[in-house]
Amino acid sequence: MDIFVFGTLKSETLRTIVLGRGLAPIDVCTASIKGFCVYWAKEGPFPVMVPQESSEAHGLVLKNLSDVDVERLNYYELGFDYVLSPTSVETNVGPAEVSAYFCNNSDMATKKLWSYDDWLSDHSEIQYIAAKEFLDFFGTKYSDTAQAMYNRIFKRAEVYANEATSLGNVIEKGPESSTNIQVENIQREYLGFFALNQISLKYSQFDGDISELKNRVILMGSEASLILPYDPILDKVLLVEQFRIGPFCRGDRTPWVFEPVAGIIEVGETPEEAAKREVFEEAGLEVDQLVKIGSGYPNPGEATSYFYNYIAIVDLSEYSPGIYGAKNEGEDIRTHVADFNKVLNWSVSNKLRVLPLNTMVLWLALNKLKLPSR
Repeated sequence: MDIFVFGTLKSETLRTIVLGRGLAPIDVCTASIKGFCVYWAKEGPFPVMVPQESSEAHGLVLKNLSDVDVERLNYYELGFDYVLSPTSVETNVGPAEVSAYFCNNSDMATKKLWSYDDWLSDHSEIQYIAAKEFLDFFGTKYSDTAQAMYNRIFKRAEVYANEATSLGNVIEKGPESSTNIQVENIQREYLGFFALNQISLKYSQFDGDISELKNRVILMGSEASLILPYDPILDKVLLVEQFRIGPFCRGDRTPWVFEPVAGIIEVGETPEEAAKREVFEEAGLEVDQLVKIGSGYPNPGEATSYFYNYIAIVDLSEYSPGIYGAKNEGEDIRTHVADFNKVLNWSVSNKLRVLPLNTMVLWLALNKLKLPSR
């Protein structure tokens, strides 16, 4: 089969990841399709090809594709509201009958014309990482889950690419010798709301030797913003209460816990934007002022999760606690407003069972006089 591709699949690197093999030069030719135009998508750095008179979309024809090639391309494309249909294109050797991936929903497109060069310079490395993880699930029992979880996969890739290019402001130095981490194998064990990977690796030790091969299971968690809303005039804080699967599976007979407001940072969203969005979703409050407490790993021995912690300066004078949360995400959240001294007493008497909340309450006890007023 011959398939016309446009946008990101013009990249040889991405094509090789998606197909699982490289194509011979003779099996790739330039082409264009009339009556279509390519725009940036609303949901991320992706292209969307939509009908448009007097326009022409440029791309490539991938020729002599095997059944497995087509299956892998379909796996990559068809889960995102595309359909593979026959069409006619103009190639450098004349017209050709091929198939192409057409979008079922033109509303997915912005009004900004797609730029392959901009994508290549600004977004390609992230997409290569995301595509590699996504295609690792091809042909497995997790393939359907991977389709539904692509935004989470892409967010993990975004974080990984950013961390790989960041020097980091850290105080730890690691072993005195040059850092040497050798990854022997990664297996994608499970993909649901989070991913679970098994990794085999060796790394530099403090005595200068290389460790024996270590097998580790790691929860591929998310970046999240955690927020403790605080009214400095009333000296009150807002807490959320909800059922949590962790305490329940540990055997806790009361798995409803007090927590700060919290939520996963979405693709293209800053931690501050996520914080403000989550406070509105989980507590119905608009936030103008955020004070950053710090950020870090809550459980580095088991998970990649990374938390950004904030105090939100809010007005609770007319606030009525109630039941909130995004119903389409299955959230069932009850809010509580309490005097800060009462919550501090809960913390020091070991009644708050969620450690990030304890950390935020203790930080606030030390720093609340330095906070801006509302």
